[in-house]
Amino acid sequence: MPLSRRLALIGLAVSATLPAHALAQTRSDRRQRRMAPSGPAVASAHTFTFGPDPLQAYDLYADRGTGPILMFVHGRGWSRGERTNVATLPDYAQRHGFTLASTSYRLAPAVSAGESALDVAAAVADLKRRLPGRPVYLLGHSAGAHLAALVGIDPEYLGAVGAKPSDLAGVILLDGAGYDATAARGTGPVDQWLGRTYDQAFGDQAAALSPTLIVRPGVAYPPFLIFHVARRQDSTAQSRGLAEALIRVGGRAEVVAAPDDSHMTIKRDFGVAGDPEGERAARFIRG
Repeated sequence: MPLSRRLALIGLAVSATLPAHALAQTRSDRRQRRMAPSGPAVASAHTFTFGPDPLQAYDLYADRGTGPILMFVHGRGWSRGERTNVATLPDYAQRHGFTLASTSYRLAPAVSAGESALDVAAAVADLKRRLPGRPVYLLGHSAGAHLAALVGIDPEYLGAVGAKPSDLAGVILLDGAGYDATAARGTGPVDQWLGRTYDQAFGDQAAALSPTLIVRPGVAYPPFLIFHVARRQDSTAQSRGLAEALIRVGGRAEVVAAPDDSHMTIKRDFGVAGDPEGERAARFIRG
């Protein structure tokens, strides 16, 4: 990405997150209670903002006061999706003793995936200021997996808000693609739709916004746990390529195939008791 573009993006992130008194410090109680499908009602979320745009906000669920924090980054093609679509994650967090947060971010085509990643980084930085000393794990699905990977790999995003990738305790990715947005695309209808989606989010910055291509030696990366749907060829190849790039420079990365899931069910079922991917991620978080 050209330096001028980088500086412009960093300037947006800094203006959206600093100084502290410019941040909206109010919190709004969400009075609707969220029900896990097979568990008790979970506590209402508090919403915190980290910038002037309504999408520059995250929800924090019942804070346990100690233990790991799991920050969820939603998907849906960089252009849609909502942070409230957490499925069974609140129940998952309660069951395993984690604190759940879920962030939104500005969407394409109003912004590029680079600005979206800056929003995710700003949410992480704001969360760590509010709850200092707690390990924070990023959990992203689909496009959110790409953004989580980008924030965990490119030091400029967290660097723009006074942090660094190693400040993350770990990154968990659920069936993402776009880790290498320059990879060859097929010609079928789904491939053509994906191509249009990528073009809208990445524009002419596909290489600069591809986590796999910007892994480099000398950066202390957090450990990565990368899940992919077994029958998706693009996600399989992209997940393996990202892990291989991290391992080549001394990073830690594990790729896990989900043989019984689709792109949607891998996220929907992640928080269900006994789900293999969710339980594997809980062991990863416990370390």
